[in-house]
Amino acid sequence: MRTTKLRQRTTGPLALIALTILVAPSVKAQCLAAAHSSGMFAPGLGSLQDSVGLDQGSSDQAGSPDTILGLWKKLEFSGGVVSDIGFQQFNAGGTELVNDTGPSGGGNNFCMGAWKRIEPRTYAGVHPFFLYDTSGKAVAIAIEKARYVVAPDGNTFSGTWTQDNYDFFGNVIPGTHFEGQLTGTRIAPGLPFPFPFPFQP
Repeated sequence: MRTTKLRQRTTGPLALIALTILVAPSVKAQCLAAAHSSGMFAPGLGSLQDSVGLDQGSSDQAGSPDTILGLWKKLEFSGGVVSDIGFQQFNAGGTELVNDTGPSGGGNNFCMGAWKRIEPRTYAGVHPFFLYDTSGKAVAIAIEKARYVVAPDGNTFSGTWTQDNYDFFGNVIPGTHFEGQLTGTRIAPGLPFPFPFPFQP
């Protein structure tokens, strides 16, 4: 993401794409009140939530138009520069799936994580992913943590992210802390698709 988000979540041939741990921070690695009264939120979202019947402890409130549940276009920034672009799915039960890539658009990368509601319209998320050396061997684990705040209309979010990289014994690898901001735009039937995607030529 960020100035250096060492994230490369790949399988098969994509796993051979080089990602080293001690990279310069310019390298990004890959792996998202008026409405309450007017009912202006993602079409069909209410019925999705009503059918879920979640408890607030691990997930979200059923029937709320400003939930994080659903599919989003997610952008991450470091120092004001886009460092990660992708699709992020928040699922009932507190899990999430991300399909993302760097701003150069080089390949699909997937990672899984967990989320929970911590305040009204505010959520915490965490997801781990492997880091690989130039031969495609897994050499470390990155852990990304994020905080999301969903807008009152339920169709955008903003927030912050951090990433720390660890060896397989749980020791932080020096020089591999990264952080930045993030934004999300909901993708749902009846909503305009959230173009543009800021890929570099």
